[in-house]
Amino acid sequence: MRGQQGPGAAAQPAAARLADAYQVLGVTPETADAKVTLAYRRLMSQNHPDKLVANGLPQSMVEAAHERTRRILEAYEVIRNHRGMK
Repeated sequence: MRGQQGPGAAAQPAAARLADAYQVLGVTPETADAKVTLAYRRLMSQNHPDKLVANGLPQSMVEAAHERTRRILEAYEVIRNHRGMK
């Protein structure tokens, strides 16, 4: 999944992608790296499709859950790359 970008991602300026990434994770540019990672893990735990299905999410909602987790992962990758995080 690394290296894949959603439609229009290449056309979006880097600054706008970074700002959107911070918004998706609910953090700011001033947030410490460890807190960014914590926010990412928390959101993935709350939105992971497998976990939601196990908790009774109807199968019809699985695609929306997949899209949310894809956006969360993409946002985290953008921030990690910008900050040089490992």
